[in-house]
Amino acid sequence: MPQLDALRTFAVALVIIYHWFPTGTGINWLPNGTIGVMVFFVISGFLITRILLTNRASIQAGTSTLGNTYRNFFIRRALRIFPLYYLVITAVWLLIPEASDIDERPLYYYLYGYNILLHQTGNWADLLSPFWTLGVEEQLYLVWPWVVLLLPSRRLVGVIAGMVAAGILFRAYGYSQGDLDGVLTPANLDSFGLGALWAWVTMQATDQIARFRSVLNGAAGVALVLMGVLLFLPDDHIAVVLFERFIISVLALYLVVGASFGFKGGVGSVLDNGALQYIGRISYGLYVFHMIVPGYIVPFVLRVMNRLLRGHVPDLGYWGHRAFSLAVLIAVASVSWYAFEKPINSLKQYFSYKNTPTDRRREHPTE
Repeated sequence: MPQLDALRTFAVALVIIYHWFPTGTGINWLPNGTIGVMVFFVISGFLITRILLTNRASIQAGTSTLGNTYRNFFIRRALRIFPLYYLVITAVWLLIPEASDIDERPLYYYLYGYNILLHQTGNWADLLSPFWTLGVEEQLYLVWPWVVLLLPSRRLVGVIAGMVAAGILFRAYGYSQGDLDGVLTPANLDSFGLGALWAWVTMQATDQIARFRSVLNGAAGVALVLMGVLLFLPDDHIAVVLFERFIISVLALYLVVGASFGFKGGVGSVLDNGALQYIGRISYGLYVFHMIVPGYIVPFVLRVMNRLLRGHVPDLGYWGHRAFSLAVLIAVASVSWYAFEKPINSLKQYFSYKNTPTDRRREHPTE
């Protein structure tokens, strides 16, 4: 589904815009950060649930086991996420500890509980503040596989519907307690659940795909209108806190559904663009490095250039600095992908979901 990579490009671009430009004005008038994160969550909910449903079928067919499936699922996710995550947080801790709360409470970061710490401190000035989303995803990965692999299909769809409702209800509870940030995992269950719902339809209710897409088209139209209304309300309005993420997630689901089939026409031409799909493939690195590059890596690069050119580096200005930072960010993420992430990611081949004969003998000694 290559168009999903292009969607990731737009999602990470919105997050970068949110953090690099003044909020509430100009290109950052929209809640770009929230939009980008919700797109990531819906994509993740869809793809992860789809993988798990595929492997549940393998378990039922006897070509794999529950233990083997969960073990390899977690190892494969760890290979994709852990190395770069731990590399970056360790570098921040050792080199610029004053830029983050990691120097005081490292275990929250190293145990993927940073979203819990951020909920307690509200310190959005932390250089690693965007990493709260990685904590949410990792916490879901600990629980969600067991739900998908163990529950009967007819019950699973009910749980997914409950997740969507639970996300909204938890934000309502948070609002009553003065929590408007919604960085705890339950506050994001509706986004993940909508993606999971599409995975369930494509895997377990294929005869309902056309009907689902028809309903979604109407829901997306309504969501677009409601989003326009919410934009004129203050950020702390109860309607914004409760429903903005859900509405954005419905719109994100519309895009994910279309991209999973492949958009046609002008939208399809954009999402089929090779450069956009490449940026989507390195989007994890872009997300991880985007707060570090403009404030720390770019100044270092400019100092090196200034020394090499003997002080003849021109003043970049505001927009020039942002453009140069983007170029450096893409370069850093590309090096990270080819030199670090991709080689580690290739180790997934040793953790197939299907048991080898040796695996089956070890897990079933009577065979």
